[in-house]
Amino acid sequence: MSFLSSRLDIFRDRNYALYALGNSISWLGTWAQRVAVGWLSWDLSHSASWVGLISLAQFLPLIFFAPLFGGLLDRSDPKRYAIITHTVLAALATALYVVAALDALTIERLCLLSVLLGIANSSHQPVRLALVNDVAPPGRLAEAIATNSILFNITRSIGPALAGIAIASLGVAATFALNAISYAAIIGALAVIKIRATPRKPSAGFVKDFVAGIHYVKGHGFILELMLLSLVTATLGRGVIELLPAFAGGLYQRGSSGLATLTTAAGIGAIVGGALLSKAGSAGWLQMLARRGALSVGVAVMALGMVPDYWLAVATVALLALILVLSNVGLQVLLQKSINDDFRGRVLGLWGMCNIAGPGIGGATIGAAAHLFGLRSSTIASGLLCTALTLWIVRRSRGLSEQANAS
Repeated sequence: MSFLSSRLDIFRDRNYALYALGNSISWLGTWAQRVAVGWLSWDLSHSASWVGLISLAQFLPLIFFAPLFGGLLDRSDPKRYAIITHTVLAALATALYVVAALDALTIERLCLLSVLLGIANSSHQPVRLALVNDVAPPGRLAEAIATNSILFNITRSIGPALAGIAIASLGVAATFALNAISYAAIIGALAVIKIRATPRKPSAGFVKDFVAGIHYVKGHGFILELMLLSLVTATLGRGVIELLPAFAGGLYQRGSSGLATLTTAAGIGAIVGGALLSKAGSAGWLQMLARRGALSVGVAVMALGMVPDYWLAVATVALLALILVLSNVGLQVLLQKSINDDFRGRVLGLWGMCNIAGPGIGGATIGAAAHLFGLRSSTIASGLLCTALTLWIVRRSRGLSEQANAS
């Protein structure tokens, strides 16, 4: 009971409460749209390769644009920047609705619109991550990030259910319309909340700012380790989550309702992970939890590739999502606490490149491999590679730390 009270206590802060409410409503629409796009990519193509490619189209632009937009954020007013990016995302959701409502959506047009969504998300991800730091109550950043994760994953479990209802009763186009409307909540919240002022330094130039951000990360070994762990687990762990439409529609023959169940299971597992993570006390305990979570991702991915039964797969997806949250949110809290404010936008832009684009790259790569070797074999191989790389990163980081202490 005291744990629940401590989680609810953060909502007494007006700024955080409004921001969290607006985000939660918007996330419901975002998750519903993501399920609709994933299902359409399967329904229009019946190909795991196309499912992975559509996922890649949404996330690949983050590799090229997120760090650059992060540099722009470091020199901009974050509230105005956030309002503009959400407005652009709302416009793209409206475009998806119009094309789908006119029955003019082909797999190629869906891919093109997914690329545009990816570019818009490239501008959105740095400010989405940075604003948590700016609206969190003083001294409660870790709690704010963990609570955001819980809310994000609650909407992750509810959003697909709403998508399933909307698709079954109103059609796919209605899902896009609901998402477009949902952006009004976060735009309205941003208009009224107060953002903690952070001094903005004059720009040295777009390219020089970007290069300075790269050097900042390379010069801080702990931040670099967090980035690498995020990249590997996002690409090879969450990349498999991007292929749930292929698991539901191809491997288990369960259709859109099966996809909604798998995605809801992932949301429930992630909520449990967020709740466990928010109990973490010291930074050392949080670091240990994040590292062990990262090391466990590959094992859970291999298990998903091996289970023969649909309902066992549902349980395994929930476990995988739980572990991914322990890893991802734990790494993000540690990162946010380690960044100098002057570099926050650029570092979080690079983080978005790793953490948000990684699943798209992984989904496309694993999907292409599945076309040649089968979905099960490709999933197991992804888990093996994930385990090997995370072990190498952690051992390398500890080795460097020991060398630094010895010197």
